[in-house]
Amino acid sequence: MTQSAEKKTRQTGKEFWLALAGIEGIGPIRIRYLLRQFETLEAAFSADLTEIARLPLFDPLLAAKVQKARIGLSDLRHHIDWYESQGIRVITWQEAAYPEQLKQISNAPIALACQGDLKSVQKPTVAILGTRTPTAEGIAVTLELTNSLVQSGYTIASGLDKGVDLTAHTTALACDGLTCAVLPTDLLSVYPPENEPLSLQIQRRGVLFSEHIFPASLSTANLLARHRMTTGLSIATIVVESSVDDEEILRAASFAREQGRFVCSIDWGSRTDYLAEGCSQLIKSGAISVPFNGLAEFVESFTNSATTSEFQATYVQGQQMGLF
Repeated sequence: MTQSAEKKTRQTGKEFWLALAGIEGIGPIRIRYLLRQFETLEAAFSADLTEIARLPLFDPLLAAKVQKARIGLSDLRHHIDWYESQGIRVITWQEAAYPEQLKQISNAPIALACQGDLKSVQKPTVAILGTRTPTAEGIAVTLELTNSLVQSGYTIASGLDKGVDLTAHTTALACDGLTCAVLPTDLLSVYPPENEPLSLQIQRRGVLFSEHIFPASLSTANLLARHRMTTGLSIATIVVESSVDDEEILRAASFAREQGRFVCSIDWGSRTDYLAEGCSQLIKSGAISVPFNGLAEFVESFTNSATTSEFQATYVQGQQMGLF
């Protein structure tokens, strides 16, 4: 097979996934029905409106939207070719390369843009999140926690943002570990701009992700939504420092709970400042307490527990048991 023929084979079908991703109201569950009925999305796009409309969870309006999306398929093919010419890979939910951990959540993105080595998220991944303005204690705990997790074989996930995110990524790289970053923008518009050099380093020792295949500017909605992916890629999310009104961090913890993943928060002991209050609130709400002066012991217990129940017996008490 020629190189051009191989590329064409590799690209076949991706434009149909992107077309569906652009239709409001269609996600993985409805896509499964389309695949069950038509075997391929290409066949679904060729089906009559009535065939689609009578499927479970579909109606004439959604069926009409699917048919209307046919018009842009050629443009989508060209966009995929152009995007990949920029060194950005587009992977769809059906492909083997799509991160398995992320695929398990109910609202997993239909398609992802990525740069770097996807093998980094084949290893168990832990998300480390927190404020953009950490204290010296917060930075020190992030350093120690990240180092312990890397030495135990985990990939570190975060959001490429300032503060705790930045410390987690750079520490993982400095420890010769793997890290992945989820952006709230498209991959050609790195946020924050000053972390673009870090994004290039992560591409060499991990992977960058975005669910935005087309240009996407920074917005509150996109900042919140990226945490759905960060926690979805991870088996556990650990919050280092947060205020009680940090909507992004609290939403990230909520995402992790909804996804059935471990939610952990640093227990700062006698600290009562506003960046410790958010962590205290999370623990009161059911997050697993991680003593700031017992990080190595926590990581060892988390790593060596043969089963989830063993870890719960050690660290999860009372109300927390009902969350996992």
